[in-house]
Amino acid sequence: MAFNLCELQKLRDLHMGLDSLVENLQTTHRDLGGSLECVFLFLQEHIEVSALFVETQDENLNHRTFCYGHCETGIKKQAPQLHKVSEVISFALGQNRWFAQPIEMAGTITGSIAIAFPNDSAPEQKMGEAMLDCVSELLDNFFYSIHSSSLKHSLIMGLQSALKNHSIADSIDGAVYVLKKAVPFERLVILYSDHELTGQENINYLVYEGSQRVNDSTDSPLAELDEFIKNCGNSLVSDSEALTGVIGAENLTITYLLDGLIEEDLIGKVIFVPEKGHNFSIFAREIVQVFAETLRQRLVDFNRERNMLRKFFSDKVITRLISEPGYEKRYLTPREEQIGVIFADISGFTKMSEQILKSPERITNFVDKWSNGIIARVFPFEACLDKVVGDCLILLFGPPFYQQTPDEIVNKLLKSAEIIVDFTSEFLNLPENRDIQEHPDFSRFGVAIGVNFCPAVVGLIGPNDDLTAFSSGMNITARLQGLAKANQILITEQVREIIGDSSEWQFQGPESAPVKNVARPLVYYQLLNQK
Repeated sequence: MAFNLCELQKLRDLHMGLDSLVENLQTTHRDLGGSLECVFLFLQEHIEVSALFVETQDENLNHRTFCYGHCETGIKKQAPQLHKVSEVISFALGQNRWFAQPIEMAGTITGSIAIAFPNDSAPEQKMGEAMLDCVSELLDNFFYSIHSSSLKHSLIMGLQSALKNHSIADSIDGAVYVLKKAVPFERLVILYSDHELTGQENINYLVYEGSQRVNDSTDSPLAELDEFIKNCGNSLVSDSEALTGVIGAENLTITYLLDGLIEEDLIGKVIFVPEKGHNFSIFAREIVQVFAETLRQRLVDFNRERNMLRKFFSDKVITRLISEPGYEKRYLTPREEQIGVIFADISGFTKMSEQILKSPERITNFVDKWSNGIIARVFPFEACLDKVVGDCLILLFGPPFYQQTPDEIVNKLLKSAEIIVDFTSEFLNLPENRDIQEHPDFSRFGVAIGVNFCPAVVGLIGPNDDLTAFSSGMNITARLQGLAKANQILITEQVREIIGDSSEWQFQGPESAPVKNVARPLVYYQLLNQK
């Protein structure tokens, strides 16, 4: 049946008017319910519909039914034909004639749309179907934009939720699983930096086939990628051509992760290999951008968190800490525990500073190199750093997990003390310290050490949340260190009692010294060397 001129003009006016209305609704970001109500009022005025029925997904991707005009909430019970419509249909119900057809998105039926006219003014079958098709066609884009926005929102929430996992690798695993639902990639490689406080930069990586992690820099390394990172200099700034051979594909999509807006710092890179025959759509690229931005922020937090903890703990301890949710409250809240303590102070440092080092820059550089060298050597013995006060280094043994026995702690205390003495001697004899070696008092330069095992309150304390310990035992350790001469290791009687008689260690003592404001003298021993 061909349409006459009047019918064609009516369809043209309907299309133009509704197109303008839908465009306005999209521009003003009206919600679905409010938009459909506007559409119904327009249709009621221009083509005299009596009802509008729509069953579709709302902004939350939930199926909902919208009814306007002579369309009761129970219309689906009265007209089951409106349920799961698979083709264009027409039927009479009461005083109305209905025209209905399915709503399709990407070839999938997601709902139905129907309009009704009073029986006495209903259009002919073909005209009614044409009017409905015009309405449906113009609303399809509107429905799709809502569906697309809702899906995007759902993916964003999924990505953000996944990246909240305390373990950085597990959080990225979860985010990649969410990402794969929307982005057609075959392979994904994530490179990210782990900025240490020392300025050294470690490059870590995760490699995915689809959503499955197949390689990582820690537990399951990829030899080609390790070699590339080792030889590249800065693998984060390398171009796609340099990565082609390593990743095994040419068509790479690369997104860079930057920290900072004014002074940009490259902290990571995300490399996609799209599925064969696929290019990323605008929607996929938007999701990739959201993934990259969320990952960027997670890595910024990751580096910030690790560097805060690196002030006190080894990387091994940090890895365990941050893998446990609520570790701050569980392990770092101030608590009283039995701990091992070392105070290590450079003997003759005042004279050395005034007569040899002199400049603030060299004094600072000297203390930094000495203290960093010691920390690198004693952290494997599960030491943690309380603080560096001038040229005095304070180390704690036991925090943050408090799972070692007193005997284990004391043995690590004494081994660490000997390491500190040996390293200090090596450090002072470096070629860069030639002027120190030529000083007439060089034999008096060294490290004086006090060692104790005592109860103390330990945790993140103060306005800067610094790890520290305080107790009378800490004060005694400081006094003991003050009694020690260059390269002497003095221990308290508590440490000596824990070691016992069948020890691998040799001691000299006991000796005692008065302590200001304390009635009982301080009893101590000197550690000679291992048997």
